Amino acid sequence: DDVQEHAEDEVATDVVPPTPTSPTPSSPIIPSSPPYQSPCPPQPQAAEGSSHVFQQVLDTCSALVLRVKGLETANAAQQLEIVKLKARVKN
Repeated sequence: DDVQEHAEDEVATDVVPPTPTSPTPSSPIIPSSPPYQSPCPPQPQAAEGSSHVFQQVLDTCSALVLRVKGLETANAAQQLEIVKLKARVKN
């Protein structure tokens, strides 16, 4: 649980909007074949660890989605309140 909270805080502070990049037409894109890599045997401990990390990422993502929905709801309620208050001021 502490890991999830830490991850949420870290994600919230580390979010950087992507910078748009435009492809340069003067540089041709040349596909290259990747170097040959021998398949490595599966390692149960590594798979189990990555599965745990993957689950933590999913949990963090779910928590962030819920937080966003809550913030959107609060924002909508505030906007409605602002509209009502503006209407009262005009009258």
